[in-house]
Amino acid sequence: MSKLMARVMLALAFLGCAAGAQTPETSLHPFQARYQVKYGSLTVGDSLLELRRDTVPGQWVLETRADARGLARLLASETLVQTSWLAVEDGHARPLRFRFDDGMERSNEDISLDFDWDAGRVRGNAKGEAVDLEISADAQDPVSNQLAAMVALLAGRPPDAYSMFDNPKRGKAYEYEFLRKERVQTEAGSFDALVYSNFRPGSDRTTHLWLAPSLQYLAVQIESYRKGKRGFSMYLKKYTPGK
Repeated sequence: MSKLMARVMLALAFLGCAAGAQTPETSLHPFQARYQVKYGSLTVGDSLLELRRDTVPGQWVLETRADARGLARLLASETLVQTSWLAVEDGHARPLRFRFDDGMERSNEDISLDFDWDAGRVRGNAKGEAVDLEISADAQDPVSNQLAAMVALLAGRPPDAYSMFDNPKRGKAYEYEFLRKERVQTEAGSFDALVYSNFRPGSDRTTHLWLAPSLQYLAVQIESYRKGKRGFSMYLKKYTPGK
């Protein structure tokens, strides 16, 4: 797979992408959020983000499903699915399992990770390589970090720095920085939002997120930048509360 194809696939899945001191257990609610995905001014796909309750109290499932559109289908012709199973407790979200399916018949780009918090390790397979790494308390996967930011803000504190695990070698450190408050207009409506940047220290890439308190601090707009130039972006088209 080319580097460009991999970049498009991951961006379509979700650009990996804050209120009162309520407990996450009483504040979190299931939902579906549909986004328009663009590269520059070109619309390249749609992405559906869904949060639902798991069968165990205090545990959730967060899933993204992305479909390429137009010319992007030449690089990512199938539906991409990323799923994270999480536990939410005391204002923190911890990943339990993570699965990534790129929609292709061969599985050499897929990711399957299991987080063993008692042992302090994550194990599984990432893009054809075995994974067995030590994790720290801030470990997240490419999907769980989205819910972790929402849970932190619902608990009355800024999003936490985290280490993201999606490869067989090491976790990647990410940080958040508050930028401003801003009202933003999307196809789904107009929202007051807190704007944060999400970045790896020393990297020339950053992602700006518009997090709406009225939607549990869900991102209603996401824009990725490299050396100050905007690349992929996502804009909320429709929000549907769940049960």
